[in-house]
Parts: sequence; C-alpha cells; structure tokens
Amino acid sequence: MGHIRDYTSDFFGFMKKATTSVQTVDSIRERLEAEGFMELEMNDPWTLNASGKYYLAPYPSMLVGFTIGSGQFPAKGVKMIAAHTDNPGFRIKPNPEVSSEGMLTLNVERYGGPILNTWFDRPLSIAGRIAVKSDEVLKPKVIHLDFQRPLLIIPNLAIHMNRDVNKGVEIKVQKEMQPLLTQLIEDEIRDNYLLDLVAEEAGVNSEDILDMDLSVYCCEEGMLVGSKKEFISCPRIDDLSMVYAAMEALVESKHKDGINMVAFMDNEEIGSMTRQGADSMMLSNILERIRMGTLGKEQQPNHQAMNFFVISADCAHGLHPNYGEKSDITNKPVMNKGMAIKSSCNRSYASEVETIAAFQQLCERAGVKYQKFVNHSDQPGGTTLGPLLSKYVPVHVVDAGVPMLAMHSARELMGKQDFLDSLDIFRTFFQLEE
Repeated sequence: MGHIRDYTSDFFGFMKKATTSVQTVDSIRERLEAEGFMELEMNDPWTLNASGKYYLAPYPSMLVGFTIGSGQFPAKGVKMIAAHTDNPGFRIKPNPEVSSEGMLTLNVERYGGPILNTWFDRPLSIAGRIAVKSDEVLKPKVIHLDFQRPLLIIPNLAIHMNRDVNKGVEIKVQKEMQPLLTQLIEDEIRDNYLLDLVAEEAGVNSEDILDMDLSVYCCEEGMLVGSKKEFISCPRIDDLSMVYAAMEALVESKHKDGINMVAFMDNEEIGSMTRQGADSMMLSNILERIRMGTLGKEQQPNHQAMNFFVISADCAHGLHPNYGEKSDITNKPVMNKGMAIKSSCNRSYASEVETIAAFQQLCERAGVKYQKFVNHSDQPGGTTLGPLLSKYVPVHVVDAGVPMLAMHSARELMGKQDFLDSLDIFRTFFQLEE
C-alpha cells in the first residue's frame, strides 16, 4: 500500500516524547484527544454511542482506547490490539546522590532486563512523575515531568584500566551503572542536588516534594540506517513501535460493526503482575463497563459472551547475521520480510492454529508478507501479553510483532518495511467488516 504520510518521521517524533511509560501514555492521550476521543473515568457512569470515540487511563502508565461502529453494537464483537508501554532500563533510587572527588553520580536500580553495556557513553535524561504536598493528606498532587535534554552519562572505564573488557566482563549495576550528573564546585551543597534540580524543572519548592518516581532513559533520537535507509534504529522499539502502529490504526479506522480497541499495559518487562499490568482484572472490568454502557447491551449477558479477536503485538527476535545459530533451524524471521507470528507449545505465546491462520489471512488481505517465529529448542524465550489476557477473558489471541535485533539494548533495530507493514495490518484489522 502507498503511504502518503511519512509515518517513519512521525514515529520518531512520537518517540522523542514517549520516554517512559508515563510519558508514553501522556503522548497517546494527546494524540487521541486531538482526534476527538472523549476521556472516560472508571468512577463515572458511561453512556456510549454509535460512532463514538473514547479512551480511559485508569493509571498513569496504562491506557485503553476504543471506537464504536456506526451500526448497532454488538453485531460483530470486539477487535483489540494489545501492547506494552514499559521498557528495560533504570529507576532512580530515593536519596540518590553519590559524591566522589567532586563528581556527583546517581544511585539507580535495574528495571527489567536491559543489555547493560549498551547504556555506557550515551546521552541520558530523566523523566517520570513526582508527588508534592497538597491540602488533602491522602491525595498529594502528582506532576509529570521530562527534562528532554541530556543530563546524564555512564562513562566506560578505559581499556587501559580494564584490559579484559573485550573478553566479556560482568557488569555490576550498583557500582558501574551509576550515571554521572554533574561536577560540583567546592561551595555547592551536595545533599538533595537532584531534588533541587527537579523542583526547578517542575516549578515547585523542593521542600514540597514528597516523593519521586523517576527513570533514566536514552535521549538519542531515532534514525534510518543502512545503504538504502531500510532499517530503523531507535531506543524503545520494543514495544513502542507496536504501540504507535496500534494507536495510528485506531485513529484512522472507520467501521460499521462492533468495537475497535487498543489496550496499552505497563510492567510487561517485569511480569505484568501489577494493577496496570496485563495480569490483573482491570482490562476485564473495563470490558464489562463498555458492555454496560453500549447500545444493544440487552443482547449480551456479559462481556464473556462477546466475540473477541486480540492481536498481542510485541516485537519478535529477528535473524542476527552474526548469530544465525541462535535462531530456530527452520523458522528464522528476517527483518523487512514481514511481521512474525509467534507460537510456542509451552504457551509462552497465546497463538493457536485458528488464530495463526486468521492472522495469515489478515496479512494477505492487507497485501503484506508474514513469517513464523518459534524459539530455538535449546533457547528459552520470553513471554508476552497474550497468555495473560486470555487468562481473564476467553478471547481468540494471536501473538505477532515486527522482527528486530538488539532487543533490550539502549538502542534497538527493526526493518522500516516491517514497521510500515504493521500499520497496514492493524488498519486492515480494524476496518474488517465480515
């Protein structure tokens, strides 16, 4: 299909703002509101109308958006794309300042499974949210902030002092991953340096800040690489490339029947066992609220009687040119050769024969290629949102995503054509009228 709009450049612009899971949800909210989506609150009654466009963010790092067809709901059920908003990286600990020889570093903890050595010598920044004093004791004021400029760096130790570095050296997060924030002059106060910096950025008094939930992120921008500009190099491709594609497909879709939905969940990188993660009842509760507030509700005893099809959109491992032996011997997804359909007999992916076949037909309808991904039998793989979603709601699920390299690196790589194909597949999915 032709692409009049430059989705790649637009994706890079989105990624500049989608720096942590909280900022990602803020960016999605901004996009949906610009397209006329109405915000819903869990505590309010819902009256949902045909052709309506709605979203809700029950937690700061989770968002669900949906559109209702122009015909009478729920003739054709629900089509959903699920993806996750979080990425491996580092969170800043309380009381983080560590001073040594006039240089100030920050004490951090690892979140998820980042490839540690890829974070050295890169410009890093800070984003997240802070809680400040309010008149209501149990409801402090929460402020989202993103410095959006390079504040930090984790410098490598010179090879002259670490002669075995190229032979593979274990990296200790507590000692070696403390990012350098500043060089202090002698009369500067060392305590609460970051607190004062945050207060100035947020426009509040430092003594009013009660707590901070801040992450370190790579602030390099995305770019096209390769002799034909056929690859996309960018931080946080897993899984924000699928978040972006699903968001755009939802915004652009027009349909007569049923509901189109996106579910962007947090904490996938640490097991999803949080209230904003896929391993919670929240999405099931939202689906029930949608049923109760929608036209034709008398036709459905509960949301479990609806017809669901879910694409669990999470990036897949592509064939690495230097490590071909790490891939399965007969299923080797290659970048720019089509989205990868993921399956596992151990159920780490939720794909089943009928949902795999359905996704293949969807790709054919969209006019794009597809590939199969199965883990190497001696290499245990990860898991996705799919099995968790089907744990709470009896849905048809297929796990699929763009094949990529350097997954969990500070900077990841995917094929440009695969990225554009994912947009076509998701648009076609949301516009199906059967």
